[in-house]
Amino acid sequence: MIKLIDIISPIYQDLLKKCERRKISVNLDIQDLTLRIEDSERVEKFYNTEIRRALKMCEAGDKITLSQSGDRFSVKNSAKTPLDTDIVTKLRADGFEVRARFGYDTIITLVV
Repeated sequence: MIKLIDIISPIYQDLLKKCERRKISVNLDIQDLTLRIEDSERVEKFYNTEIRRALKMCEAGDKITLSQSGDRFSVKNSAKTPLDTDIVTKLRADGFEVRARFGYDTIITLVV
């Protein structure tokens, strides 16, 4: 089993570079970096996909937060543009928790 730090570290470093150029803030809110992950590919794919989505939505001055609490992994962004209703429906059908409201942060969560 792989530790969360081994998954999140390269993803975070890459995100920092991309966000620095675009003047987007990055936060890391990880409860336990030593957490052992059984399905590391799923967690890695989740972070990569949702970071890509957040980067498309964010503009200069926005913020992206990667977080983990227990068995919950989330990507949060402060983009003013809300997720399309079809995307929200598809994400929920795929088993993700989605909190997306106009004027508020968008949070997509994977529960393992």
